[in-house]
Amino acid sequence: MTHSPKNVYLIHGWAANRHIFDDLTPRLPANWHIRALNLPGHGDAPFDGGFDVAAAADAFADQISEPAYLVGWSLGGLVALYLAHRHPEKVRALCLTASFARFQAAPDYPEGLSNPALAKMIVLFEQDYHKYMKQFLQLQFLYAKDQHPVLEKVLPDIVKHGAPAAMQAALDAVAGADARAFLPHIHAPALLIFGAKDSITPPRMGEYLHRHLPQSELHIIEKAAHAPFLTQAGEFARLLADFVETH
Repeated sequence: MTHSPKNVYLIHGWAANRHIFDDLTPRLPANWHIRALNLPGHGDAPFDGGFDVAAAADAFADQISEPAYLVGWSLGGLVALYLAHRHPEKVRALCLTASFARFQAAPDYPEGLSNPALAKMIVLFEQDYHKYMKQFLQLQFLYAKDQHPVLEKVLPDIVKHGAPAAMQAALDAVAGADARAFLPHIHAPALLIFGAKDSITPPRMGEYLHRHLPQSELHIIEKAAHAPFLTQAGEFARLLADFVETH
């Protein structure tokens, strides 16, 4: 019995680009078909001045020809949720890492952040993208210092296009996006991987997703912050490979 290759799409987070996955990809099974995508106005992807989470999801869905596995980090996970809701026939399963159904807190959503600090980062990223992206990623490695060479490996390609044009527009889109209402209608299996040390998308955001996605499993990596696929790459790759091969 031959199995068709797994089609896997990787969707990065805010202010980064597809090169954030350059270390993860070679750790995954060689027979998978893996594509890392750029969000609009990130990396070398074109930007028309606007950023809409649903529109980004629709555009990615157009690139998917048969049911695929979507791996979404942070904002990329939100886009993956919208894609799974709007185009369920395109999604076999989801892996959401350090992601969220809604970013900001609300009276009925204490899991969100009440004072997100990302807006302050826009000024810094525009001032010196290399310096401040490096600092941001260094923070993620605080509890996994032995993995630091990974950072030096991926950083040059992440920063080569300069600060993303869509940073402000994407952050505005995040503030307005809310996947909570449709989570119960997403029936694709979902693997949720969160970092216990993550202050941007704390584990409670993963616990919220786990409670509301009908077919989900939650893994919290003790020494991970906001980028488990970089800082605990081996463990992340194993969790993802096991999940994909069994779904």
